[in-house]
Amino acid sequence: MSVTRAQVEHLAKLARLRLSEEELSGLESDLNAILSYFDQLQEVNTAGIEPMDHGGSQGALLEDDTPHECLPHELVLRDAPDRTVEFFRLPRVLGG
Repeated sequence: MSVTRAQVEHLAKLARLRLSEEELSGLESDLNAILSYFDQLQEVNTAGIEPMDHGGSQGALLEDDTPHECLPHELVLRDAPDRTVEFFRLPRVLGG
């Protein structure tokens, strides 16, 4: 599998990238190198190998969901640039 120059130009247009001729050539070369790795992977014999959803053999290792003590307000708000006694104060985002 390989990518043509026209396909690279089309991808650049879709991504709204303005690329020089040198950048287009480099991108074409890089994409073709990446795709050649995928071609190599297609040649690997995976018969008899069970599919898995992650690389770990024991499943997801998660910590117990146990409550912990909260940080004190003074410590949390200490470096806030704008605050009240108990809360962070942020600029209004919606509305007026």
